[in-house]
Amino acid sequence: MKDRITKILREMPGLTGKQISKKLGDVTKSEVNSFLYNNPEGFIQDDNWKWYLDEDVYSLEFRSNSWINERYFEEDLANAGGMLETEHSKCVMRFPAKCKILLIAGARIVALANQAVYLGKDVELDFTKCPNTKHYLDRLGFFDHLLPSISVLPARPENSKAELYRGNSDALVEIASIDLDQFDYSLPEKLTKQFAKHAGQEYYGAAFTIFSELIGNVQEHSETPLPGFVALQLYKGKRRHVQTVISDSGLGIADTLKRNLKKHYPEIFEKLDLSNIESDIYLVKQALTEGGLSQFGSDPDEAARGLGLSRTQSYAAKYDAEVTVRQMTFELKLIYKNGNLDQVKNKKGLPMIKGTQVCFDFFLDKA
Repeated sequence: MKDRITKILREMPGLTGKQISKKLGDVTKSEVNSFLYNNPEGFIQDDNWKWYLDEDVYSLEFRSNSWINERYFEEDLANAGGMLETEHSKCVMRFPAKCKILLIAGARIVALANQAVYLGKDVELDFTKCPNTKHYLDRLGFFDHLLPSISVLPARPENSKAELYRGNSDALVEIASIDLDQFDYSLPEKLTKQFAKHAGQEYYGAAFTIFSELIGNVQEHSETPLPGFVALQLYKGKRRHVQTVISDSGLGIADTLKRNLKKHYPEIFEKLDLSNIESDIYLVKQALTEGGLSQFGSDPDEAARGLGLSRTQSYAAKYDAEVTVRQMTFELKLIYKNGNLDQVKNKKGLPMIKGTQVCFDFFLDKA
């Protein structure tokens, strides 16, 4: 029977025991399920009772038993191979015991899982080994922003703790949707008020500008049916800092800029090979650090709304912040010290995640 079931699942993965028995024709559903439960090697069943061949399941195993930050996330994703590029229809993310997830990594997990579903994949997140992490993510609103078809093990929370306790914590601002159809214009103010509690009221204006520009940028330029999202978390480790993430699954900064580059900046257009990743890195770096590029109309109607990125960086310098921008296959990190841009680092060849994930780390204590 194993060979016959294997052949069926290779041709059509994701069948229930009843569906497999119909394909076999001469075996009952009970006999199929009994066989698979007693002979599980080579087969996997998800929490929707669908069976797959083990070889047909993409598996992203997170290894860190402490904090999963953006570096560990990218290393584990690279080791598994890109989830969006895989031919597997079933994708599983597994989280180890005692792991904790930094906001910057959590945002990438949500974006990646939702984008995989949008491509037609069956996605499962397995928190069986780390229930405390699952409880924290529930309080943050993580599960509220996963698409409904994504399976969560051992189970999705029945009632969202983020909705139940929203606004009751000084240490976080629960993940909020940047929904293009029902845009919440109060988001920048909510983030700014929470940030000012820790950084001081004197920074209210600068922080409001940063959050307004970045959230407005998602609203005007992302062009995707998947909502973006934003969240804030205070961390009290070696250096007390506020981490804020703004994420979307849209075009990305480089592709947005390239739309009208020939018309508005022909001299740059002529010198760049726009099919080369180096040109994308150059454009994003210029938009972040020099301005200019971010100010011309990049929308299809060429309205000059700009991206507002360089203005956020001038304010970020006041906090000696670190700004991390994740694009489709690369990442830029801008590190500020003593009010000036100290370093710009990049990582190329990252597995695909569409859109833009921007993370600001505002350090409240001097190094």
